[in-house]
Amino acid sequence: MQSEEKYMVKEVVDITEIDYSEYGILYNMSGEGKDTGNTNRSSGNGWEDVDTSIPVLDTLGTLGYTYSEGQPFLTVEMEKHSHTQEAQIPIEQPICLLIAKACKGAPRAEDTVAVRIRPGYIFVLHRETWHSASHGTKHAGRYHWMAQVYKNEPTVWKEIQGGAVYVKDNETE
Repeated sequence: MQSEEKYMVKEVVDITEIDYSEYGILYNMSGEGKDTGNTNRSSGNGWEDVDTSIPVLDTLGTLGYTYSEGQPFLTVEMEKHSHTQEAQIPIEQPICLLIAKACKGAPRAEDTVAVRIRPGYIFVLHRETWHSASHGTKHAGRYHWMAQVYKNEPTVWKEIQGGAVYVKDNETE
């Protein structure tokens, strides 16, 4: 990264540490902890199950599998969807992404929040919520996502107002 580049630095916070309801819906699929909203838990002889109590998306959805670099990462643009919600589903490691509330025009760098989603959680972004791609918090890796996808879908990408955002996760596990 060149030293003359202008960017804002955002440190990642766990999604459970903010009021995430402004950006989306959180499902705690681990069945552990106090915040297990929107899930049902059941068990039997040799098994335990957690499922969502409402559909994950409010439209038909396609399941995706994305590979991305780890963090830290530099984001110069963000996307939003008017036609669908989008679920972010970490697999083998936590993922982090940059989010911003729905707004007219492109999101502003100072209005963005860098969040971490741990395996066992699903975070479903509201329509119009700006977001970057997700990245592994420890190293490059894969994550699942779910959204309504079709040919020529109306996804909007815009450059972040005020310059790029450098995202880093200082948590060590």
